[in-house]
Amino acid sequence: MKDRNGNWAVYTPHKLFDHLRDMYGLKTDAQLAQVLSTRSPLISRIRNGALRITPALIIEIHEQTNMPIARIKEMCNEK
Repeated sequence: MKDRNGNWAVYTPHKLFDHLRDMYGLKTDAQLAQVLSTRSPLISRIRNGALRITPALIIEIHEQTNMPIARIKEMCNEK
């Protein structure tokens, strides 16, 4: 998949999850899942590349953190 500039995008949702854990001072993805009102297996499957981040989770992250949706998407595709 290519990004807006025509470069190959790297899918890195773990960077987003790590950032959120740091932001809230959390130690585990299970704690992050609680903050985001989701299940920890979903976070794990996204982190490990079995699933892509869902639009519903992007919206939940936005609502919990006030982080712009564009930035959330960006963090999932950073090198």
